[in-house]
Amino acid sequence: MVNAAQMTSETLAYATLGGLAIALLISIYTDIRYRLIFNKVNIAIAIGAPLFWLASGGFTLTDISLHLLTAAITFFVFAIAFHLGAMGGGDVKLFAALALWFHWVEVIRLILYASIIGAAVTLIFLAIHTWKRREGRARIPYGVAIALSGLWIIGERIFNHFT
Repeated sequence: MVNAAQMTSETLAYATLGGLAIALLISIYTDIRYRLIFNKVNIAIAIGAPLFWLASGGFTLTDISLHLLTAAITFFVFAIAFHLGAMGGGDVKLFAALALWFHWVEVIRLILYASIIGAAVTLIFLAIHTWKRREGRARIPYGVAIALSGLWIIGERIFNHFT
């Protein structure tokens, strides 16, 4: 039997996941519209993770440390990509902020999904760039792929909870 405290905690956990989903939708919009993922969105995502940990319960100091380490490694790896000009700073911060929310195995899947979706996003925006005969390099909103991948992982969590 589920008691009221567990039910409230579970509701809060789902509410934080809902907030994450909204933040990801905002990041998709701003990345397509302005080619930017605003710092305030990335900060909100990062700050929401500890709330999710508390609401989810069962997170030990070791679990939290693993999430922090995973986010730090994710940030470091994609900061190298930023340094090489392969992605924007907002994309790097979005990856790292999302890594706070997910187990390291899910982060690997997040990166895999983002790579696959990112290839599709790249082809679409290259086609648009060519079709509109724009000069210079096409600016690819890779944050779209990252955010869609995050939404996919959230969906898996919710769907798997009910199966």
